[in-house]
Amino acid sequence: MNDTALRKLARWASGLRLEDCPARVREQAVNQILSTLAALYSGWDSDLGRPVEGAFTSSPAHGRARVVPTGVPAAAPHAAALMASWSMVLDYDDVMLGGHTGHSSVLVPFALGSVGGHSGAELMTAQIVANETAARINMVCAVGSTRGQMATHLHLLAAAAARAKLEGLDQEEFAEALAFAISYPAQALFPAFLGSDAKALCAGLPVRAGMEAVDAVRAGLKAPPDPLDDPRGLFATKASVPVRDFLCFLSERSPTETNSFKVYPVCGYLCSALDATLDLVASHGFSAEEVTSVDVWASLFTVGMDAHSAPYLDGPRSRVSTLTFSTPFVIASALLARRFTPAELRRGWIEDPRVWELAARVKSRHDAGLTLKALTADIPIGAALRRTRRWQAALFGWGIARTVFGRLGRLRRFDTLRLMAGLAAAAGDTSPLDFTRSTKPMGARVEIRLKDGRVLSRSVSIPRGFAGATAEADGRGVRELMREKFVAAASAALGPERAARAAGLIEELEELSPSDITRLFDLACLAPTHAHADGAGRGAPGPVAVERI
Repeated sequence: MNDTALRKLARWASGLRLEDCPARVREQAVNQILSTLAALYSGWDSDLGRPVEGAFTSSPAHGRARVVPTGVPAAAPHAAALMASWSMVLDYDDVMLGGHTGHSSVLVPFALGSVGGHSGAELMTAQIVANETAARINMVCAVGSTRGQMATHLHLLAAAAARAKLEGLDQEEFAEALAFAISYPAQALFPAFLGSDAKALCAGLPVRAGMEAVDAVRAGLKAPPDPLDDPRGLFATKASVPVRDFLCFLSERSPTETNSFKVYPVCGYLCSALDATLDLVASHGFSAEEVTSVDVWASLFTVGMDAHSAPYLDGPRSRVSTLTFSTPFVIASALLARRFTPAELRRGWIEDPRVWELAARVKSRHDAGLTLKALTADIPIGAALRRTRRWQAALFGWGIARTVFGRLGRLRRFDTLRLMAGLAAAAGDTSPLDFTRSTKPMGARVEIRLKDGRVLSRSVSIPRGFAGATAEADGRGVRELMREKFVAAASAALGPERAARAAGLIEELEELSPSDITRLFDLACLAPTHAHADGAGRGAPGPVAVERI
């Protein structure tokens, strides 16, 4: 039988031990857990929390997993899908070189771990295996048409890998599970992802299918032998230029350590603009009423995001899925509220006419220099793009210029030529991959004009919490930011004291015994028979049994 790329990955993943992972990788894994669970709690406590839960409620059965934070018993695939959907609602996640893996790589081990019998080290090992497997395969396809959260096939792979690792599948079974999982890679549609509540399901649905791939293997079904490299397989279908370098050096270079963590519930392309805006608000003390216009100079990623989301923007009737990708709404909200938190994504705030009056004065504008910095840095796709041929990189630049300037408009813009030339110059890299120095310079420059004639300007190259960012002036690094993010989000359900205790256990995860893991879930979950726990949050519903899958 051919030793395919998929089999090599499965052999490495099935044999990986936590002690094989460097301390810096394990540190980032803990940060990812804190961040992803914070996104989960925030989604649960949002306006969409109950509707999402209702979408995943089914007939009575006897699942043994526990849903965080409700504590409701469920079959593990059901629990993981529901939690992944909550974690997606407010776009409050994290992203590594290779994609937004946390919705699956963190939450599948947590769903399975809630049943009991697994140590913290086992959960973390499954998480890292899921990250590495899914991110590497996704990076092969990075120079293609589907990236970011819309690369939903990522969760098929991560969910299957996490369950296969945690349940001890051998390398042949592991490879079969991955092959089954990737057999039907979904295609996310812009109207659903950017213009509807279906955005919340873009991780939950593939998570469930990925976990069930393990059941297919155990039932004796045979998967395709090589769904990655078959002439009509994943790489041929999803990648314009497959970059296979990411399938090498599995034990030496870890995508997990490249993770970037959001401190705002928005698309990552807006985080620099928010950092700059809030810094200006804090340092100059002006009010939103004094603002006459705001220009947000940013990369093609940000401007393209606005172009894609604008057709679905509907003022105070807009869906949350649209608003987390809207520069005018987000920046106007930050100027008015002097912050941007999950509270600014509640319907009451969204319907405030002041937000939309100010949003009309906010414009996003393209800065070709910022685009080249973002595209040629390792994250999000530079590590792959630099390893293409020069003509391939230039052709990629030509294609993405259409997003901002239009099919014919790009012909009339000097920025198009500058973009193509810059990418071509950076291409042809043959040096060894080194993720330890990867950065994500998703920069922005915000210019605010006030009624008194002043023009305030601030630039941010790398947002807080992103790979390559320096620690805060007060000394807070990523761990402190993620602990704060988790406690703030979880307090809505658990209260501050329990949230802080849960965070402490998560930070000690690799040392926790199975009984300690049970204690962690007791802290992290509301009792399902209580309407309110610790007098905080909206509380859990009554007991809901869900169907075993």
